[in-house]
Amino acid sequence: MKKRTADASPEAGKDDLWLFYGDEFLVKEQVRHIVDRTISAELRKTNFIVIDGNNPDLGDLSSQLFTPSLFGGERVILVDQTPVFMSRTDRSKLVAKVTQSWRSGARRAALKALSQLLTVAGVDRSDVEQGSEWLSEAAGDSISNDDKDILRAAAQALMEEGKPTSVGTDEHLIEELISSSFPEGTVLIFTAPAVDRRKKVVKVIEKRGRVVECAAREQKYGGGLDRSFFDRRVKEWFVEKGKKIAQDALDEMYARSGKEIRRLHGEMEKLIGFVGERETVTSKDVRDVFSDFHEASFFDLTNALRTADIRKCLPALHENLKLVDHPLQTLGAIAADVRRLLVARELLFTVFRKEWRPDISFDAFKRLARDARDAHPEMARKGRYKLLSMNDYPLYLALKDAQKFPMEKLVRIMEAVLDADVMMKSSRLGHQSPRSILEDLVLTICTPADAHPRGKPGHPRA
Repeated sequence: MKKRTADASPEAGKDDLWLFYGDEFLVKEQVRHIVDRTISAELRKTNFIVIDGNNPDLGDLSSQLFTPSLFGGERVILVDQTPVFMSRTDRSKLVAKVTQSWRSGARRAALKALSQLLTVAGVDRSDVEQGSEWLSEAAGDSISNDDKDILRAAAQALMEEGKPTSVGTDEHLIEELISSSFPEGTVLIFTAPAVDRRKKVVKVIEKRGRVVECAAREQKYGGGLDRSFFDRRVKEWFVEKGKKIAQDALDEMYARSGKEIRRLHGEMEKLIGFVGERETVTSKDVRDVFSDFHEASFFDLTNALRTADIRKCLPALHENLKLVDHPLQTLGAIAADVRRLLVARELLFTVFRKEWRPDISFDAFKRLARDARDAHPEMARKGRYKLLSMNDYPLYLALKDAQKFPMEKLVRIMEAVLDADVMMKSSRLGHQSPRSILEDLVLTICTPADAHPRGKPGHPRA
């Protein structure tokens, strides 16, 4: 299979059939290269045709493909983000996209990924409307209950919008279309979240056109992009904008960046607006404007700690410690999350005591949350630990996490946090090996509630 890295533009030539897959931002970038090269600016609105790839109308696609443009000139037809080239083995990728997008508030992206997931799994609207059995077919049995709740909520939103779901598109008809000779000057592009290279339809495109994986080069070990890939991409982008970036500014930007190409470009756009007419971006500009991607690592760590699973918690701790300036930042994040769990646990015993159930659905909880805010308006005001001021879904997840921890265990954990704070600030061990103190704290968090209390962090374990 022909593959091209994400930092290489498609080669000029007479190629009229493409399949791009992988990172959606990089996929769109490659499509833009072809459109810019193929269609003149004045014909862009009429001769660039986009077809929804999740439920493509093959009759419409055929008509668009073989009917010459009324305005003349070359044309590009894009079948956007289609799951046609995926298989059931790709379901986990789409589940992850749905849940991550939903948690981050990117509702449209979540619903789009869910629609793709249902198509790949062969689940239609009637399956979803009949109950929850479709979850096993679409996502398998190994996903967490929280992820299942998100899929249910997203599916309900998808149904309410009246979006159709499909059990798939006839791949044989697509094979016939792409095997035909296109009118001169017509380019057909498919994009996809992923592809199964074993599928015949993919092999047909490879033989007739080009298949390109769009993926950023990442560090072999670590949480960032490959440095040479990062430097080249950033420098070239600033040159396109008529700017230069100082080496220390580039170093600062790399230290703050992660693996997200889309977010990297968003932050660079902010920098362009910030520097205005100045030609060179400085390290101070980066410190003033460029967000630190690694702040998300605290979210990853606290998510892991709420599972109380040592197999998840220790790797998350070690990854977090690579990214912070001082281990006390990690301890502070753990302390803040334990306090939130304490507040959430208290809400379960007070505000939600009568109607909360361990297996309550999100839909049922939304009514409880509304009633609680009406009854306790003072608790719904904005504040760091005023959880009723949170949106419904994050509050729902916080309460479900809190019910996993008995109050006595949360108190024991907070006492261990305070002990760790004292030791890290005042002891020789805290100066020489703060990591061991935090590891011991994590082990305390992961100790079952009915186990004997552990020794203080950094002390011989009981």
